[in-house]
Amino acid sequence: MSVRSPGLALSLSASRLGFHVHAGFLAGLTDDLGIRPGFLAGSSSGAFVGGLFASGIAPGRIHEAMASRAMRRCFWEWRGPLRGVGMALGLPGFTGMLTGWKLKAFLRGLVGDQRIEDCPDAELTISVTNLTEGHPEILRSGDMIDAILASCSVPILFRTVASRSAHLWDGAIADSSPLYHLADDSRVTSVLVHAVAHERRGLGAPPKPWTISRALGEAHQIVSDRLLAISVECALLKGRRVTVLTSIIPRFRFSEKGSAEVLYAAGRDTVLRHRAEIFGLLGESKATRPLDPLTFGTSPVGDT
Repeated sequence: MSVRSPGLALSLSASRLGFHVHAGFLAGLTDDLGIRPGFLAGSSSGAFVGGLFASGIAPGRIHEAMASRAMRRCFWEWRGPLRGVGMALGLPGFTGMLTGWKLKAFLRGLVGDQRIEDCPDAELTISVTNLTEGHPEILRSGDMIDAILASCSVPILFRTVASRSAHLWDGAIADSSPLYHLADDSRVTSVLVHAVAHERRGLGAPPKPWTISRALGEAHQIVSDRLLAISVECALLKGRRVTVLTSIIPRFRFSEKGSAEVLYAAGRDTVLRHRAEIFGLLGESKATRPLDPLTFGTSPVGDT
């Protein structure tokens, strides 16, 4: 049984394949440690998992839903290749291969018409990128499914999401680990950030050819790490206690057989390895954090 910690905020970062890892982290936090955050912020995959959790769905059920065939089918639309041609030609209105209608229907089947401001299990906020107004935005109210879809709309794969006369896109573009707004909330005393990173090849490893996907992924990770470090420093200056824990995961292909269980276990293992830091975060003493938070609290898969 978990007990709600009203002053604790949990930020779930964006990451490719981060869905199962975040679900495992929440399972470790609630089921193993008995801790339930009062506030929950998410970006991209973190918004997906965080939204379902805040709506009252247990981490294990979230994990099962994401591993289902119905979830995998959400990422195929037969008109997708045609939209890809439209994007290549620069035609107006063609901003992604998928509209997201399947994913939207899948989520509706899980939580119905849930609104952000009415989530029963945590006060939820979702990070998106507002292309129309030119800034990152934190959504605090409105239809939760629409907000999750916007936050998870990976550029090129998903088209932009029209909402209230604005076009929204992936929250990971400008705010991978939503934290600034939590530091500004006087009700928040402590912030726990769960980040997900992929294993990096060491200097002695055989060279691997660079692809556009790998180059963009590495570049985005560098920017995200730096923004998170700045956010942590700002939160500390505002008197908040902050702990950043990072799950280091293998590089799986999407829906690769057996990957869901490995990723779920990795997130849960991060909590178990760092239970002392988590309980310390809820205590009275403030912990200092290095400038680069991803050098602290990492939990690589397979490390004993």
